[in-house]
Amino acid sequence: MVRLLGQADSSVIALSGKWGTGKTHLWDEIKKESRDDKVKNALYVSLFGLSSIDQVKRKLIEAAIPSVESHGGMFDGFKNLFKVGVEAASEHYKALAAIKDLNLLLMAPVVLRGKLVVIDDIERKHEKLGIDEVLGFIDEYSKQHKSRFVLVLNDDQLSSNVDQEKLWATFREKVIDQEIKLSTSAEEAFSIAIGLASSKYAEAIKRASIACGLTNIRIVVKVIKVANQILAGRDLEEAIQARVVPSIVLFSAIYYRGVDDGPDFKFALNAGNPDWLSFGRDKNKEPTSEEKREDRWRMLMQELGIHCCDEFEKRLVEFLESGLFEAASIEAIIDRYVAEKEAMEAREAAKDFLHRVFWDHRVDEAQLVAEAAAFPANAGLLDPFVVTELDSVLAKLPGGAEIGQVIIDGWIEAFRARNPTTVNDENPFNNPLHIKIQAEFAAIRATAQANATVVDACTHIIENSGWGALQEVAMRQATAADFETAIREMEDLDKLRRFMRQMIEMRLQHATYDAHFGTATERFVDACRTIANDASSPRLAGLIQRLFGGTALASELAPQSQAAGQASQP
Repeated sequence: MVRLLGQADSSVIALSGKWGTGKTHLWDEIKKESRDDKVKNALYVSLFGLSSIDQVKRKLIEAAIPSVESHGGMFDGFKNLFKVGVEAASEHYKALAAIKDLNLLLMAPVVLRGKLVVIDDIERKHEKLGIDEVLGFIDEYSKQHKSRFVLVLNDDQLSSNVDQEKLWATFREKVIDQEIKLSTSAEEAFSIAIGLASSKYAEAIKRASIACGLTNIRIVVKVIKVANQILAGRDLEEAIQARVVPSIVLFSAIYYRGVDDGPDFKFALNAGNPDWLSFGRDKNKEPTSEEKREDRWRMLMQELGIHCCDEFEKRLVEFLESGLFEAASIEAIIDRYVAEKEAMEAREAAKDFLHRVFWDHRVDEAQLVAEAAAFPANAGLLDPFVVTELDSVLAKLPGGAEIGQVIIDGWIEAFRARNPTTVNDENPFNNPLHIKIQAEFAAIRATAQANATVVDACTHIIENSGWGALQEVAMRQATAADFETAIREMEDLDKLRRFMRQMIEMRLQHATYDAHFGTATERFVDACRTIANDASSPRLAGLIQRLFGGTALASELAPQSQAAGQASQP
């Protein structure tokens, strides 16, 4: 570009390339470093939104005013005409305002003579601005007034628009002397972007950005800002950055459409499940075009080290789609990663091992099995899905099946040592889980269901405005005696208040709740009736009567024989 600007016979130079690849940045650098005053004082205009050549000229003249004033007395009469005569009068006479514009446009040949003019956004010109007008303007001023032009174009926006392609072909044929097509690499794009938006996670972002092939500088800047916002400047060790930064880069790039023909959120979130890995694909058939695309996406995620997704990626997608940043939830996840540094390192080692099994066709299988022998000692630090995958790949290696089983057994032993009373076996992406681990989780759930109380279930419903299988089981299994014991023995008065109000409300709307909780609300009323008619607990009986007294349930507190007699009366 610098060389072409130095050639006087190159009157019209085109600078083309994809959107966001640094054309404006390149031009700014050329202006800053140039020793040529014409380059430093080049005039800039964007055709976006301009519907006539007169508007283009006016924009250029406005941009040239500072340099016009620097010529001193040469334009004094021109300035006086505007500042004293026409401008003052045009406040009162609309006709003179038109004369003002006319005089301004008549000065265009003088102001633009010998100037270097940069015209941007040609592909976004207004439909009313005819191509012939633009061509005529460039041709006239380059030939008659010795003006030179640099035309800037986002040529990736032409492929879907036949008219725009014809427009640019016309420019090439009629007026362009030289064209430079800017092809920015992902590494170059990042080096520019990090200068515009710094980050303490620069190296990790750079690796992931290059792996994703991000060449759009604007998008890379956005990715950097997302990473900075989510990670909040925290000092994160390399193992933790390796866990979170690649996901931030990939999912942000997906959202901002920075990956050419890249995956969508649905595909990326499903990383690690059987469908994602295409275990059931018929290897004897030629892959379809869609299967080939998905294979490319899997290779990208393997290269990034994203083998499966968890709560972090779910929160990341929620943030990108909604724009609402729940700092506390992200911070809690990262705090957990920090607290589990040893576990993170063990998981990274496992992921690196799986990566080698998948990609390194040169490594000896016996060597892989030997390396896997280190995993049983740290099996308890891994998540159940990773140990399942380790067992799966080792089962296919000679001598590896036994180590895989030891890893599974080691994980279960460590899990039991924590004496879990509940299990978070949420698996929204349907990742494979070893049958022994499934059985372990099932046993924990069965124990939890057996020990579940109506108070716990009711508290969960109040706090979460909903319920799950555990709460349904607890409510369905509860007897009147269970409810009575809960009411009599509850020491936390605030919990008792919330429990009673929730159960009374559910009884009032029992038609809605019976389908989920069976006869739970009826058993609750049975318990309250017993307490309300218990002379040995007068204060608690009075409380129950007061709570029911202001509702349609008051009559249900009467002894069953009395209630039946009242019902039979005419």
